[in-house]
Amino acid sequence: MSQPDDFSLDDDLFRFDDEIDIQDNIPENKPTANNNRVMDSGKDFGDSSRKRSSRDFQPDMDALLITAQSSMIIEGMRKYTERDFSSINLPIYLEALNGVNLYIKIIDRNPKNYHKLKSVINADQDCQEVEKIAFDLYKKMFGTVPETDQEKLVAFEKFSSLFKDAVNRATINASMKEIKKYFLLSGGLDEIKVSQLIAQNDEELTKDISNLQRYIAMGLAYIEKGNIEIIKGLKGRDLNHYIIRGSQLLAFYFKKINNDRHADYYSRINSIYSKYFVIKD
Repeated sequence: MSQPDDFSLDDDLFRFDDEIDIQDNIPENKPTANNNRVMDSGKDFGDSSRKRSSRDFQPDMDALLITAQSSMIIEGMRKYTERDFSSINLPIYLEALNGVNLYIKIIDRNPKNYHKLKSVINADQDCQEVEKIAFDLYKKMFGTVPETDQEKLVAFEKFSSLFKDAVNRATINASMKEIKKYFLLSGGLDEIKVSQLIAQNDEELTKDISNLQRYIAMGLAYIEKGNIEIIKGLKGRDLNHYIIRGSQLLAFYFKKINNDRHADYYSRINSIYSKYFVIKD
């Protein structure tokens, strides 16, 4: 996939073109017979004097959110184009993913709000860049720029998938460092430490095991897909080594808690990847 270019970050002030004028239609203080009847009856005052709800302020709140998140999306895209999926960038990718998902939520929830926000988007350079990237991704896949609300929704969903992938890669990289605490300096599994933690029902170990199951599945999927670069210079051999160590820890853990099915599954993975350098070109 070719990556969009020109990620400029010049600071532009944005303004709300459709600000709510709360001074309009304020009734005079002089009471009238009609006003008294309305007040006594408890009926609605009409659109000009009704109580404001969150619906009135929703577009403005969305404007604040997307302008704030768009800068994080641009920063995430910078890291992505650099192919830098190191663990230190995981928070950036998570914020970028949240930002793109915010665009999706706005369009999917109420396209009219998105239309109202166009003046804000067009006045903010980061917002413009975010739209450009999403629409370029759509054009690359379908040969035309998105025009309908549904097409724009698809464009941002494709953009979201890009950052989901980045989050997965950075997460695996973080896990590679995290599981070292369960291994000896010599490289072998610290079985005594793991056994003690199991006996103590250690919450951190339980959480790490649950996460590791998902991360090993991610790693296996990347190898199967053939696109297995995690960060620059960290490719197939490193990912294989991670799967070997991770599956070894999982196999030992499930054997100790008498879960033979899971223990056998991870033992087979460990055996395969220990004997062979598995990679799909």
